[in-house]
Order: sequence, then structure tokens, then C-alpha cells
Amino acid sequence: MHHLRHHLSLYFLIALFSMAFLVWYISFELQADNNLLTVAFLDVGQGDAMLIDTPGDKQILIDGGSNKKVLSELGKMMPFYDRSIDVVIATHADADHIGGLPDVLARYDVEYIFDSDSSSDTGVFDAWQEAIQKENATYTHISRGTRIFLDENIWLDVIYPFKGQKTEDANDMSVVAKLIYGDTCFLLTGDLERTGEFKLLKDDLECDVLKVGHHGSKTSTSDAFLQAVSPAIAVISAGKENKYGHPHEVVMNKLQNAGISFLRTDDGGMIVLFSDGEKVWRE
Repeated sequence: MHHLRHHLSLYFLIALFSMAFLVWYISFELQADNNLLTVAFLDVGQGDAMLIDTPGDKQILIDGGSNKKVLSELGKMMPFYDRSIDVVIATHADADHIGGLPDVLARYDVEYIFDSDSSSDTGVFDAWQEAIQKENATYTHISRGTRIFLDENIWLDVIYPFKGQKTEDANDMSVVAKLIYGDTCFLLTGDLERTGEFKLLKDDLECDVLKVGHHGSKTSTSDAFLQAVSPAIAVISAGKENKYGHPHEVVMNKLQNAGISFLRTDDGGMIVLFSDGEKVWRE
């Protein structure tokens, strides 16, 4: 009986210690780096998915890749106990951007869903629309002029597509937005191609970070557009040895010749960048 009481006491202490550690860990996670904006370009293979985490713990997912891989990538960035995402944005209706989003909505509670009113006659798009209908979220089409406030001194300015714009080319219906935190800026382009880029050249496009359009396809990242953005860092989301040859050698040469530091998910997996509102750096 003495040994039993001893073991029970030991188990109780272990359980108590474990609970104390869990409470400490959660508290630490909530308080750590509370002035940092985190932007993670998830490794979802040949596709796009990006998670924004604000200092106030607001989470914004832009695109979801083509399949469930987005869930394991989100699990690397989000605490295990977190089952909510504040905002989900689908840049356009291509499968490699929305294919994983129904799984995201099935696992996480989402408050707001935005897209560009891009559509597609595919089963993947139908599944996405069905998932939206099931989710108890506010669903809205967004276009140029929309500003989405994410946190104190942090917002998304949507600069494309134009209001009422319609085209059969889903890529040129991509949501393009500037993520702004203090003096820092990320230009997020979806699969925007040169046709759309040219429409934006009169804007102030200069940003610290450029999410390179269309996975580094040669049909995006025109010389004039790259010069207008003039980023310090370019990020390319592409699948390893993908059949499209992304990123294209032409685009890589442009970045190298311009002295722009570039990062690729097909080379190193997930890419995580931070901003304190004054500068941007990599993990």
C-alpha cells in the first residue's frame, strides 16, 4: 500500500508538472515576439499557400495549394490547440490555389472568406464553393480599393482585379494585394501575368518583398513590373521538379541581374519571413 501511495503521488506530481508546463507554453506562445509580423510561404508543392500571423495573433491564409498538404504545413506554424483562422483569401480559381482550401475549412473555424469572383468549370471549384456554403463565415468578393485591416498598423490593400473586371483567364483575375506593416511592404501577386502587371505600372508598387507571380513562369514578372516593385527579397512558390519548368530560367536571370535575393520553396521548403514594421528578415 505504501508503494502504491508513493507511485500515485509521483504520477500526480508528473501530471501537475505537465499541466503547469502546458499553461506556461501557451502563455509564452501568446506573449513571445508580440511585435512581429510573420509571413510563411508554405511548401505545398506546385501551388501557392501563405500564412500571415500578426502580432495580435490574427491569422490570414492566402490560398491553400492543391491538396491536404496545406494542413501539415499549417500544423508547423500554428499551435496544436488553435483551430481557428480569421481570414481565408482565394486569389483565383485554379486548382493549385484552392484545392486544399475545403480541407482547411473542414478543420478550422474561419470568420471571413474573400475571393476575386474568379470561377472555374471544374470539380475542384465546385468542392470549394460547397465548402464555403457549409462554413459559417462572412463571404465577400474583393477588388481594387478594398482595404482589410488585420491588426494595429497592419493591413492588406487590394490593388487588383479592378471592380467589375471579367476575363476567362483565371490568372489575370488573381487578387493582388500589398501587405503593409509600418514601413515594410509585401507585394502578393497570385498568378498575375504580364497583362495584369501592365495595368498596375502607374501605381506605387515598391515593396520589400515580392511574391513572384505564377510560380516563376516566364509569362509573369515583366522587366517593367520588377523594376517598379524593386524588392530586396523575391519569393517563389513552386514544386520540386515540376512539369512546367517553374521557375523559368528567364525569371531567375532577371532576379540575379537585378541583385535581388530570391528564395524558393522547391529548394528549401517553407520560407518564413518576419517584419517588425521597420525591416524584413528571414528566420
